[in-house]
Amino acid sequence: MERIDPGIFKAYDIRGTYPDQVDEDVAYRAGRAFVAYTEEPKVLTGRDMRLSGPQLSRAFIDGATDQGADVVDIGLCSTDMLYFSSGVLDLPGVMLTASHNPKEYNGLKMCRRLARPISIDTGLAEIRDMVLSGRFPDGVRKGAVEEVSMLERYVDHVL
Repeated sequence: MERIDPGIFKAYDIRGTYPDQVDEDVAYRAGRAFVAYTEEPKVLTGRDMRLSGPQLSRAFIDGATDQGADVVDIGLCSTDMLYFSSGVLDLPGVMLTASHNPKEYNGLKMCRRLARPISIDTGLAEIRDMVLSGRFPDGVRKGAVEEVSMLERYVDHVL
């Protein structure tokens, strides 16, 4: 994407139409920016059932690992399951979803450890600035990816 639309940065998430506003470049940059901002060595990610989810998830994971974080990928899940996993695993997380918006939308909801939300007033503005500028601190190493199923633990918790 040549120029990223600053309008995709909302009060509580990054959201827009795929691939016009939110594409793999945005997801990659968001991965780098999220890791740079949180300064965490390991992060969590999950995605909903949107058709663009697998591509955007891969791009986010590439950005996060290029920035030096290990990634725990819980794959296809609900936002509630991502937040549960953030709390149980004590990891910051990113959910690839556009919530209730139409199918052509996708986006990213971010949280700190223990599922504490990141909003425009609590870090998303700094992440936005890195994504828009394309400038990130140097990554110290290439992170690793671990696929983990949290479904059984989540179902046990809910029921």
